[in-house]
Amino acid sequence: MRTTKLFPVDCQLGCIISLFGPVPGGMELFVVFIVTILLFGLPLTVFRGLFLAHKRSKEEIDELKREVSASKEQVEKGDR
Repeated sequence: MRTTKLFPVDCQLGCIISLFGPVPGGMELFVVFIVTILLFGLPLTVFRGLFLAHKRSKEEIDELKREVSASKEQVEKGDR
């Protein structure tokens, strides 16, 4: 059994020592995942929704313009 000052455990050939310190696992990974979704996913979803709403309203305005021009033509034909 060989131990070191830094790692007072049995370090034989099969011993794995993390080079990056303690790695989060379990609930910590879940929290990191939720925070990542809130930081990146939520704003993307909001901007996508705003883009679709703008696009849909633009299409509705174009449709209303076509209806107005068609009704103008009907009124002009009826007046003459």
